[in-house]
Amino acid sequence: MTQEELQAQFGFTAPDLSGAETATELAGNALQFDHEDYIDLEAISYGISQLTNKPGKKASCKELSVNGKVINDRMDKYLAHAGESSSALKEALKSPRHYLIYKNENLKPKDESHFTLGTFIHSAFLEPNKFNKVKVLPEAGKNTLEGVRTLIKFYWTLLQVEQSDDLSGLTMLQLKEILSGLEEDAAAEGYTFIKQEDADIIRIIKSSYMTYANGIIPLLVKNGRTETSMYGVDKETGLKVKIRPDCMLLEEQVGANIILSVKTTSATTIEAFMRDAAKFRYELAEGMYLQVASEITGRHFSGTIMLVAQTVIPFQCFLLWLDAEDLQIGKYKYRQALDVVKQAKETNRYPGFECYAEDGSFGLITARFPDYIKNEVNPQNI
Repeated sequence: MTQEELQAQFGFTAPDLSGAETATELAGNALQFDHEDYIDLEAISYGISQLTNKPGKKASCKELSVNGKVINDRMDKYLAHAGESSSALKEALKSPRHYLIYKNENLKPKDESHFTLGTFIHSAFLEPNKFNKVKVLPEAGKNTLEGVRTLIKFYWTLLQVEQSDDLSGLTMLQLKEILSGLEEDAAAEGYTFIKQEDADIIRIIKSSYMTYANGIIPLLVKNGRTETSMYGVDKETGLKVKIRPDCMLLEEQVGANIILSVKTTSATTIEAFMRDAAKFRYELAEGMYLQVASEITGRHFSGTIMLVAQTVIPFQCFLLWLDAEDLQIGKYKYRQALDVVKQAKETNRYPGFECYAEDGSFGLITARFPDYIKNEVNPQNI
């Protein structure tokens, strides 16, 4: 975009932000925008006060698919779609090569063979019934007849299977066949089996989730539309884009169209979480969600709530209402990242960190140590 276009659309001009790492990216540029584009805390609080345990009719995916596609599909389908995601665009702001590697290399295969607390929290916060689907297996080994019998009886009780069979005369092979079938049935029912220490943590997190601000969190989720994929095309760049908000609350429920995003954190304070949020460029993702959801649905999305859960002691959760200026900056960075990707694709050039070097400097990047190195060294008594 030209500086004139930036001024017209966002209310300010700014230099190239590719790869900048701090909140001073927009320093010296007055951020001017129409605050009427964002619902304020007082108005959304009133809207939330009108929520009930019997949500009204929610808009269908077909009704929301105005300038793109809104669909309840599986995560693997979403990930396979060619559209630009917020994760990819965050990489583009580091450098075009970061983006290229993110899109084309599978350098960090995820190990999903074991229970991960953060993944479970994210899933259970959007589907609270999953809190009741985590169980602790009895301490019984599969290498003894008695242990296998104990596990079979556990699954029979869990799955409410009639326990009329006599297991005493069965061989180990026969018992393991029965156990294998029961394990498959339990998985199909959505059960997850965890250690006692994880179960204790989940019990604490569930309590916080259910009681925070007199139980508002499950009410928000119940009235929202969870994990819906949106696919569209950015009109300015022609690039395919995609988003999958954790939850959308529509004006039919709260008087405005807003996004609810679930995050987990190892931060022990809200201030520490916000520093991490800036580090991970959450503002870009949230700005993108508002922009793309507005374009695809034809509705105006005007605010964002973050539902944050701690994965460390004391395992509490909290709700954050994001500032309008931060969301506007996020929209700007989303636009900036799209322009980086478009230019890289058009020129087929994907430079790495050398994009920060001046022309003719052979990739030598001017660098300074942080200002705190100027602090006086404390005297030493020797």
